[in-house]
Amino acid sequence: MPASISSLRTGLAANLATISGLRVYTVLTDNPQFPAALISLDRVEFDSTMARGCDSIEFTVTLVVARADDRSAQNKLETYLAGTGATSVKTAVESDVTLGGAAFDARVTAAEQIGTVNSPDGSTYLFVDFAVTVTA
Repeated sequence: MPASISSLRTGLAANLATISGLRVYTVLTDNPQFPAALISLDRVEFDSTMARGCDSIEFTVTLVVARADDRSAQNKLETYLAGTGATSVKTAVESDVTLGGAAFDARVTAAEQIGTVNSPDGSTYLFVDFAVTVTA
């Protein structure tokens, strides 16, 4: 039976939860606690191999850290961007490429859209979007 989007998202969340101190959200929330990772679905490509053999599902993991005017926020963001290490998003996502048995493969393919975002209270936070491709 093909994996559900929900089970893939849950598998991604479980992998990301291995990063100490990172709060992982699989749905939008009004009051996230930072640092935070929000998993959102971008695209589903059906029949990417052999007539229903596999689908390709693209997620974005948006990682948000503390206020942009805090020098330590940039340092923290860079630890999540590292290709290896205990706080690396790439390492965490790819620690179980089957996402708990729901997928054939999961890969972080890029870190994009590095910048700032304003909250309703006027605070500015640093963020980065990680592109994740899952084959299921």
